[in-house]
Amino acid sequence: MGELTIVLEGVTRPCCARTKRHSPAAPPGIAGLIAALFGLANSQFPLLALSDDAAAKPLDSRRLRLYGRAMEIALFQPDIAGNVGTILRTAACFGAPAHIIEPCGFPFGDAALKRAGMDYAVRANVRRHPGWDAFRQWAQIGGQRIVLLTTAGATPLPDFDFDQGDVLLFGSESAGVPHHVHDAATARVAIPMQSGFRSLNVAVAAGIALAEALRQTKGFPA
Repeated sequence: MGELTIVLEGVTRPCCARTKRHSPAAPPGIAGLIAALFGLANSQFPLLALSDDAAAKPLDSRRLRLYGRAMEIALFQPDIAGNVGTILRTAACFGAPAHIIEPCGFPFGDAALKRAGMDYAVRANVRRHPGWDAFRQWAQIGGQRIVLLTTAGATPLPDFDFDQGDVLLFGSESAGVPHHVHDAATARVAIPMQSGFRSLNVAVAAGIALAEALRQTKGFPA
């Protein structure tokens, strides 16, 4: 099945989901609104194309002041709705803005997203990016470091010095991140584990890394 596209303001671009899906009636919250309106994160978070004057484009979330002033989480082309919902719930609880780098491997209004995120996901501060280049441009404009969580060529998490405003980047569950994303990251960090184990669940890894970053930067909610 071909990639689903939407037309918004006369511009054709891909939807977050890779496959077509019937649009159900929208229940309250992020998941329902996305399911009903492809191409929108919700009514607050429209998916906007980046122009040459990218700095002039508004953020998707209304809470603009949070971006660049707190630890942030970014998910590169996530595959599993349940993991995204869990990470959005974690981000909401700790006041960490979240980024979704498209395309996703599931319809963003999938019921599993709601089940994992519960009502917390609705309160997450989320921004969607149509691709890696758009996300990297956003980070460069804000002067923010992209800290990739990876097992390859990385500094152990306890030895890495986080700064306020760092963006913690996590790869997709099935493929991680491609080489050009790995090479473009400002820093690479690994969570130490017992030998013989390949990896942690991405939602668990996000919670561990975010907690350490918040501890170092004194960013836990008062």
